[in-house]
Amino acid sequence: MTNTNSGLKQTVLDVLDKIIHPDTAKGLVSSQKVQGFSLQTGESGDAKIGFILEIDGGPSPLADSLKQKAEKAVLDIDGIEAVTVIMTSHSDRPQARAPSPEKTAQNAPLASGASRRMQKGDNVAAQDSKRPVPAGGPSKAAPPERAKIPGVNAMIAIASAKGGVGKSTVTSNLAIACAQLGLKVGILDTDVYGPSLPTMFGTAKTSPEQGKDGKLIPIEAHGIKTMSIGYLADTDAPMIWRGPVVVSAINQMMQDVAWADLDILFVDTPPGTGDIQLSLAQRAPLTAAIIVSTPQEVALADVRRGVAMFHKTHTPVLGIIENMAWFEDPVSKNRSYIFGEGGARRTAEALETPFLGELPIVQSIRESGDAGTPAALKAGPVQDSFRLLAEKIIASLEAPLGKAPPQIIFE
Repeated sequence: MTNTNSGLKQTVLDVLDKIIHPDTAKGLVSSQKVQGFSLQTGESGDAKIGFILEIDGGPSPLADSLKQKAEKAVLDIDGIEAVTVIMTSHSDRPQARAPSPEKTAQNAPLASGASRRMQKGDNVAAQDSKRPVPAGGPSKAAPPERAKIPGVNAMIAIASAKGGVGKSTVTSNLAIACAQLGLKVGILDTDVYGPSLPTMFGTAKTSPEQGKDGKLIPIEAHGIKTMSIGYLADTDAPMIWRGPVVVSAINQMMQDVAWADLDILFVDTPPGTGDIQLSLAQRAPLTAAIIVSTPQEVALADVRRGVAMFHKTHTPVLGIIENMAWFEDPVSKNRSYIFGEGGARRTAEALETPFLGELPIVQSIRESGDAGTPAALKAGPVQDSFRLLAEKIIASLEAPLGKAPPQIIFE
């Protein structure tokens, strides 16, 4: 950020701090209600400002009033072209007191909200991780009602349960492959703590604008509609948020974005099976999930937990993709199974979950992601492999969920 931009940022923060929050009797900045500040210079030379405004207790006239005051105050500053304000809250309703230990049974059902952390009895994989889990996974209990996203036909979570397995890379390239097959596709990056979508699509210097209806307009790149907290927050600043605030931000990116007509909305989920992931699986109108893993046991243990979590939350699992399955020497063509061989395939068979296929370690996939142009955009073996995966995923959506599609092997 240049010195000029640094000065403008401070000017904006000073103006926002003159808006007094009635609950704290302090300015919005002093009371730490302003988070994730970003400043980008537009083509005209004027700046686009984005920030997150924390509110308490969900939407209210007070929250709307604070947002309107903040937008007007910032737009009145010389050199400001546009401002985008995202509101998040710690909860959608006043927080209730925690239940007494006597009322918390070890095998209690999963919480419907995000205000309670996972208890020992909520470990959905504790008893199920070593036994087969049906791909469709419907339990006898009726699935919970979830608010649909207008204009979105299918919503597929791409999950890993384990970090560092290439989930975001797979998501980006699968979205490209589906678009190449003629579908209208979007990606929602819900990894608030480490958003990588803006980098992989070359849109890191772009900020979304708000439509007349107040909804954010997705950033479109390579034919894909995208939304990420990375568009709104300073990438060099850590997102120090508690779980409920993160869930609120994710919910707003789902419901308050003008996704319009989409055949598939891929959701790039954060790794793990904790509060955030559980709330997303429970609240989001997911059609199905896909698990990405590497072959080694340290990742596969989390795969079992991830599959069990989706099973417990009534979300069908379309299958497991094994990423980084091997490395092929470009000269000798010999394959090295760096992380082990066939681990995801064996796990899928044990869980009675479809195995979708294998993807090797390919340098061009990494280089393309860093450059903001997913590898599936370029004709060749990588594009062919992701297209085959996309075809089978689409076929699985059209067929009864849980039916195993043919396996796909990268050759």
